[in-house]
Amino acid sequence: MKKDKTIKRDFYLLVVKVFFATVLSSFIAYLCLFFFLFIFTDNGLIKSTDYFVKYLDMIEENIKENSNDILSGRLIDLDFYSEKIQGEVLDLNGNHLYGDQGTLEQSINIGDVINHEQVMGSYIYRFIPIKDDNKIEAVYVLKAPFSFINNNADTPGVGFVYIVLLISPLIFFVLYLILFTSRLYKSLFNNINVLLYAADKISNGDFDFKVHGLKRLEFIRIQDSFNAMICALKEMINSLSKSEDERKIMVSSIAHDIRTPITVIQGQMDLINDLKKNRNIDITPHLDIIRRNCNRMSMLTENLSLLYKVEKPDFLMNIRKVDLKKMLNEKKQEIRTMVYYKNVKIIFDVNLSQSYYYIDEAMILRVIDNLLYNSLRFTKDGKIELKVREEMTGEKCQLHFKLMDTGSGFREKDPSALFQAFYQNEQNKNHFGLGLYIAKKIVGNFDGKIWAYNNEMGGATVEFYLTLPLRLNYSRK
Repeated sequence: MKKDKTIKRDFYLLVVKVFFATVLSSFIAYLCLFFFLFIFTDNGLIKSTDYFVKYLDMIEENIKENSNDILSGRLIDLDFYSEKIQGEVLDLNGNHLYGDQGTLEQSINIGDVINHEQVMGSYIYRFIPIKDDNKIEAVYVLKAPFSFINNNADTPGVGFVYIVLLISPLIFFVLYLILFTSRLYKSLFNNINVLLYAADKISNGDFDFKVHGLKRLEFIRIQDSFNAMICALKEMINSLSKSEDERKIMVSSIAHDIRTPITVIQGQMDLINDLKKNRNIDITPHLDIIRRNCNRMSMLTENLSLLYKVEKPDFLMNIRKVDLKKMLNEKKQEIRTMVYYKNVKIIFDVNLSQSYYYIDEAMILRVIDNLLYNSLRFTKDGKIELKVREEMTGEKCQLHFKLMDTGSGFREKDPSALFQAFYQNEQNKNHFGLGLYIAKKIVGNFDGKIWAYNNEMGGATVEFYLTLPLRLNYSRK
């Protein structure tokens, strides 16, 4: 089914469509060019590239019959055949004797070209020997146009049609690229509009709906997560004994967190739309950013349901081998794209020795995301630096994370209050207050600890560590 296609497959299909449509259209265009030349050349309405060669044949016969007269200076009347034909008589050393001086625009060895033709530029040259008593005394150089465009210069419409049909593959490629890319862009952008509309409804407190109609697997995943989030929100709000104002703040916060990756996706789609006419641009990095933000959307929309899970003492982790260096590098690239127009430097100082670590990738990403986006929100300039190091203790490994920024810092006298559920103050009153609480619960489930404080020179720091096994006690496929 069409809705089960992926964005990656759609882009591959776009390339195939553009290629085959260009080939087919170009084939038809060249057939038209062939019939155009064949029909109108026979009717004498257009002159073929070798149109003047027949006159050169007739002039050559005339030269051979009047060799003595030509050697005496009585030349052939070339205008009788065509005004576009020039002729010059040269001696065997290439010196001018009679005729149109400068017919031969460059010096050549006369002995090498006698009884030959040469095409140079848009002209054909014929070198006809002039004999006296079977001895070559001179050479008659004939110059005639040898170009379809020049031959039909008096009928510019013919030349225009010829050039257009000749370069039609390039024209078709550009046209089909714009056409098919525009269709794909419109389809993807419609999905984004549906998600933005749903986010607006959530921010307005409307939970009596379901997102539907999205196409492509990546967006269907987001659709399912959206609907799961809506159900979780509805259940949570019904169970919470909070005022109407608190409920609106909670909904607005969730909508804000959801809108961020959608805005990133929308920005990447707009950039792809701007680059679609340039076939030399590789759009793969932009697709990677879209794909990562789609995954991030799924993670964000599961935060509410995750809240209930992490509260349970027997909360299970999905521990598996994870390339932590690669994961952190991808996160660094993503964050850098979000501060492209800000005076903020992103630094990741990762000092790890292992190729893989046994960890729950989704959970650790939630912790890192919450901390990084908090720093991004309150840091207008300066830098955001994440330091990661390891410490081996027997059969276990401790991973230490330290996130520092040059932002506004914490206003709380006791920053530990930030890790309380639904905590809000004047600095973050527009947010739900679950991010740091969930981060604390996740870190605790890894036998770790998280804490925060203000820097002496300004800004804030959040540190945490995780205790990980060096190997699992069971095998996984």
